[in-house]
Amino acid sequence: MLKETIASAFRSKGKSSMKRSELIWTLTLDLGWFSHEDAKRVIDLALERGLLVENDELRPTFDLEEVEIPIDFKPDPATIFSDRPVFDRIVQEIAEKSGKSFGEVIAMINRRQEELGNLLSVEVVALIIAKELGIDISKFIDEVEREILN
Repeated sequence: MLKETIASAFRSKGKSSMKRSELIWTLTLDLGWFSHEDAKRVIDLALERGLLVENDELRPTFDLEEVEIPIDFKPDPATIFSDRPVFDRIVQEIAEKSGKSFGEVIAMINRRQEELGNLLSVEVVALIIAKELGIDISKFIDEVEREILN
């Protein structure tokens, strides 16, 4: 969701870079998504997660056009600022969209991980399970990749 938020802000201005103050303005007043303080937190989090780099201006580290943004997109600050591990959020998403309990989803992931010889991380196995159930997990892919590679 953070990546979509950043992409939406830059796309709304038709720019590939912005001064910090302009991005804050865009997130708060233009789009009306965040308070001033939360917009600063969004930027700091995007920098921390490697979605933005800052020299004189802020620039996304990804291709803005490759990010799919739903027409009715509106970021959820609780999700963006969540300290919950990505694995927990993936399991929660699977549980909510499949009608299974959190425990059932964990059991499915554990079984599949064993079937795969414990060669893949639980995050990757969770993504596989979600995909098999027809659940869109695209919003988690970059975060899982960063978690695995770091």
